[in-house]
Amino acid sequence: MNGFVILSIIVGMFLFFYLYSYRTVALEDKKRADIWKKRRQLEDAFNNRMRERAELRRQKFEKFLNRSKEIQQELLRLRNNRQIQQN
Repeated sequence: MNGFVILSIIVGMFLFFYLYSYRTVALEDKKRADIWKKRRQLEDAFNNRMRERAELRRQKFEKFLNRSKEIQQELLRLRNNRQIQQN
């Protein structure tokens, strides 16, 4: 009976040490996963900001092109008017 108690205490100690050492590995894995998740969120936020900025640049460029076309058409109209007036 005493041998069984001593053996169960030894097994309990080994089990405790195994679980204690595994806990540190599990905590490191959890911390690594949290860091990866946070980094992924930051990358996604950065990519979203870059996409928004690219869209704004595209819209500004489109407005610029439209305005340029309007100016060219107006200049062409003025030239045509001047040519009609000269004749």
